[in-house]
Amino acid sequence: MLLALMFMRFEAIPSVRKLCRRLERRQYAREICEFGDETPKHNTFSLFITRAGPEAIEGLFKELRDQALGMRIVDDEEAVKVSLDSTFIKAYSRRGRKGGKSDRGARVGKTDRRNYELGWRAHAVVSMKALPLTYVVRAANVNDKDAARPLLKEAPLLLRRWWRRIGHVIADRQYYSAEVFELVRGLGAEPVIPHPANVKEPLIDLWLTKRFKVRGDPRLVGLYRLRMSVERSFKAGKLELMMGKLRWRGVAKVRMHVGICFACIYVVAIVAHKIGRPELANCIAAFTY
Repeated sequence: MLLALMFMRFEAIPSVRKLCRRLERRQYAREICEFGDETPKHNTFSLFITRAGPEAIEGLFKELRDQALGMRIVDDEEAVKVSLDSTFIKAYSRRGRKGGKSDRGARVGKTDRRNYELGWRAHAVVSMKALPLTYVVRAANVNDKDAARPLLKEAPLLLRRWWRRIGHVIADRQYYSAEVFELVRGLGAEPVIPHPANVKEPLIDLWLTKRFKVRGDPRLVGLYRLRMSVERSFKAGKLELMMGKLRWRGVAKVRMHVGICFACIYVVAIVAHKIGRPELANCIAAFTY
């Protein structure tokens, strides 16, 4: 059942009903998901999703992540550079004047600088190879700084198990605050977070102009440009694994949805290294039909 849910993301199948039709009509799909001649009905999948819960899916993600760390796929350096950011996921909701189904756990939050929508945000700490180390899902109105605290506490503990540590934390200016700087420095890492233009006594010699050009210490500017690794991870999840096309409601199922997408990213990286093609570690399209 877990293989089928991952197959659903790789093949961009929008619903469980269409997944069941694909499994019934295509032998290769049944072989990949290790089903025999009889395939589960859509209500069986719905029951499995409800009973499994987010802990089972997050356990799958953690198992694949630990396997990648053991294979030294995530990062070879002792002092690992990580990037921190979040992405908006629109809620599966049909709100309107005449009523309709809505996701009660979702909240209205920013999708970009000027627009707002009902949804969730996936916050993640990502390595420089665009592989997520840890993540949390929060309502869209939760401040990024609040979600950063549990992530920055969990990621060092994870890396410590593999005799590594965090060397730099790279994030956008919405994470700029004295509390975040203190937390990062308490981990023995260097924060690379630009300050807003209106700050009078900045904590770092790094800032963004009105046209989003990064300026400041050349060393910090070079490090800040590595922040795109987290954007690559979110882009892969949204464009190739349907992370942005949410069809489940409730925080538990949204956590499962994000966990399956991130697990698929690790599956691609692990398989690419095992077949001797590490250059395909971030190429999801190479492993789809």
